[in-house]
Amino acid sequence: MNMPDGPAGLLRYYAALECASDEMLQAARRGDWDSVCRIEGACAVVIAKLRHAQQVATLAQHEQDERMRILRTIVANDAEIRRICEPLPPMIDARTFSTVSTTVH
Repeated sequence: MNMPDGPAGLLRYYAALECASDEMLQAARRGDWDSVCRIEGACAVVIAKLRHAQQVATLAQHEQDERMRILRTIVANDAEIRRICEPLPPMIDARTFSTVSTTVH
């Protein structure tokens, strides 16, 4: 993946990661774990390129805002993927965390 340098390039790397994150989530929802792993490997390459690009470019405030929006989306997708592949054990489910009423005697 060859992307231009500078702030526009940085945002394109983040956007590529956001797209890959969404693809991973869709694959996880289908139970296609081979695709999840394949996409995750591709993300590692993009992240390495992003780290290198960050050494020579910085983002303006409006670009930082877009970066943060993208990162929040990636984190939310990651949380959903983890929920899908690491469900709560049967004895620990939503009922465990429901509000328990207490009675004072």
